[in-house]
Amino acid sequence: MLKGEIINGYEILQDFTTAGGGLSKWTFARKGGKEYFIKEFLSPKYPTDSSPGSPKSKERKKKECEKFENHHKALMKQINERCGVGGNLVVTLDFFRVGSTYYKVTEKIDVASLSPKEVYALPLANKILILKTIAHSLNILHKAGIVHGDLKPENVLIKQTRLNYYTTKLIDFDNSYFSGNPPELSEEVVGDMVFYSPELARYIQGKENPENLTTQSDIFALGLLYCIFLQGELPDFPKKFMYPCLAVNEGKELKLVDAKLPKKLKKLVNTMLAPSPAERPSAEEIFETLKNLDLKDEDELVKIPERKSFVDAYWEKKEKEKKESSKLKMSFSKKEETKEKEEIELSFSDKSKEIYVELKKLREKSGIEEETSKLRGKGLHIAKKK
Repeated sequence: MLKGEIINGYEILQDFTTAGGGLSKWTFARKGGKEYFIKEFLSPKYPTDSSPGSPKSKERKKKECEKFENHHKALMKQINERCGVGGNLVVTLDFFRVGSTYYKVTEKIDVASLSPKEVYALPLANKILILKTIAHSLNILHKAGIVHGDLKPENVLIKQTRLNYYTTKLIDFDNSYFSGNPPELSEEVVGDMVFYSPELARYIQGKENPENLTTQSDIFALGLLYCIFLQGELPDFPKKFMYPCLAVNEGKELKLVDAKLPKKLKKLVNTMLAPSPAERPSAEEIFETLKNLDLKDEDELVKIPERKSFVDAYWEKKEKEKKESSKLKMSFSKKEETKEKEEIELSFSDKSKEIYVELKKLREKSGIEEETSKLRGKGLHIAKKK
């Protein structure tokens, strides 16, 4: 789909992009005078009459698509019942299929484009506010019996409030599932392995029962996310394991160790990183602990200067790239023009030299050059009469 095309009543405002989209493409669209975020799933593809394949394979694909559709609609219903538009969960407003392709529509969010390093650089009280809103959002999801399944920095939108503080919104529930009921096939589990819980890693390896994949799996991922925001990096672990979850499954302990942080906060995060799901606190307990955390006077909330939203920053970058590309073409064109001009000037220069040589020969023949040289040697010059 390209800019200007209409799909199910939505006017596409920019060409679809795969930037940060994983197994999907996304863009912005307008309908009824309002702008939305729209995602196009790259799979599964619904088999239409014109699709290739035998009747048997088409029937199998139809069942897979129906399962996919029912799953997303069930999640959409549960989440939307508990969190309306404008809340801390970016809910799905529309889910539909056009031809063989599925689409999902959510509200368009203007968010501050803070990187994890920038969050780490914020004053502690501002960071605690961000951590609280994530825990609150996750608690809403968990109360509905839903596991997010892909908690990572990219799925936590950091939004600037009217008072120039920061709050957050959780996005991307494409990999979510109901607690104790993960995807039947382990290869259907997606997401970033850096943030996998130990039990999720075991499930993929065929060493864990699906009923043990609960909302507590999100808590482990949240603990890792908190480490990044609070100390600027993941907790230390032997790099031979590649991922934190694999290190934990081999008996290694993960800890938040920043000495400057309050002890109560470090204890909270370290229990979130416990190997056993039963030892980890719930999202509600995390929220309450953060809410009652005693901070020093110097750790009071600080207003942060207003920033450009990710939406604006992304399209400004695209426009800048377009202009730079145009400038490059113009520069190349000017270089070609200059080169052509130099060639012409060189051609004239060569012709001038030829004329100069001819004139010199004529002067020598007529004796003018010799007489002129004699006069110059005596310090004289010839001037026009007035």
